Amino acid sequence: MLDLPLELIDETLSHLPWPNGLYHLLFVNRRLGAIAQRALYSDVQTLSGRKTVLLLLSLLHASAPRRELVRSLQLDLTGNSVLPSLERLISRVLKLLPCLRTLSVELVPYGGRHRSNSWILPQDAPFHLCSLSTCLVIDPVMAAFLNSQPRICHLSLRGLPPSASNPFVLPPSALPCLKTFRSVSLGPDTLSEVITARPVQSVTLSLTPGHGCRALEVLVRSSTPVRRLTILVVDASAPSELFPKLSGLLPELEALHIVALVKEYNLDSLIESAPLLEAFSGLRFLTFIASGQSSHELEDEATVAERWARACPTLSTIILPKGRVWFAGASGRWEHS
Repeated sequence: MLDLPLELIDETLSHLPWPNGLYHLLFVNRRLGAIAQRALYSDVQTLSGRKTVLLLLSLLHASAPRRELVRSLQLDLTGNSVLPSLERLISRVLKLLPCLRTLSVELVPYGGRHRSNSWILPQDAPFHLCSLSTCLVIDPVMAAFLNSQPRICHLSLRGLPPSASNPFVLPPSALPCLKTFRSVSLGPDTLSEVITARPVQSVTLSLTPGHGCRALEVLVRSSTPVRRLTILVVDASAPSELFPKLSGLLPELEALHIVALVKEYNLDSLIESAPLLEAFSGLRFLTFIASGQSSHELEDEATVAERWARACPTLSTIILPKGRVWFAGASGRWEHS
């Protein structure tokens, strides 16, 4: 096996379960152990709470060459109450990872979510992130950290929104490479801070009562047209309300995914909304998933798919509430997978 090209060995090791499948290879021989160590540390995935602490301690005391192997780090402690001592440990370890490119930090601080914990992300970090996903509190400290990471292309913020006393304000020069932004329960002002004048092409957001229209209007402030949009609807917005609004704001949209958290939905409203799709010039993927109940049959969804495709000929894939993927078949009729 050691006579194989390194790329082929790496590909083989990528199919082993992490971390146990790689751990045993550390002791086979020196060359294979070095290859396995690189694979083991390059993408550090989610572990249990206890194992996460042991991992952090090992990285804290590891040699510099070993710490330089870490390219991706996932820390998920949402099922644990994180004490300040563990927060300090996380921050100390992050300062020792110069080659880190992808970071995910999910935790609930001891004492509740309202206590600020964004200081865990060091503003003097030695790394340059390309991707950040976190539920840490969104506040001025978070803004300062994001300003220190100009290479971030993919950003996911799911923490508590900023308060009036601690506004979240990003300098115009921050995040110049941002392409993908995912958020949960953020108001229009915070969305605007992130999206305005940045080349954001893919957005995930929540529409809540009172903020729906304003949140959508923020999307046109991107410096490049938004191509992909995922919306979590937690109010009563129907497709008949969303489609004309979106087509007016984002006519160049290519993929639209709507998840509606409603008690029940009416399939007739989906059929009647078909003409509203005519304004989309290049929409290819359309999803409408509802959490509520409906008594319609699969054949009814076929009618929706055909009506939507007739109104918007560029559509190639449609996903409707029953979870079926609809596409144009060889006969010209829409079929499901």
